[in-house]
Amino acid sequence: MLTDAEERLVEGVLEVGEVIERDTFEFMIEEGLPAEELRVLGGDGTAEAAIEGLESRGLVTTERIEETVRDSSSIDDSLAIPGTEFERVERRYVRFTEELEAEFRE
Repeated sequence: MLTDAEERLVEGVLEVGEVIERDTFEFMIEEGLPAEELRVLGGDGTAEAAIEGLESRGLVTTERIEETVRDSSSIDDSLAIPGTEFERVERRYVRFTEELEAEFRE
């Protein structure tokens, strides 16, 4: 059984996912999204507690991935690549599990 915040998090991802031409659960199982991009609708804006609750029950997985992105922050927040407008950042990605899909669709 999902908590209210967990359910709102999943619903928010599914709602946004309607714009992609792919099953949202499939996308979230295979690719996931950065944790900092996720929000709990109608909540305080942070999804961290919901993510941790889901992860503790094996309904989502998280993984830290280093990526190159366009620099939009200060040098203190990232490792800027000299001579470019890009930086290396580490993001925590959240992926849904098939168990979450099964539980949510019940």
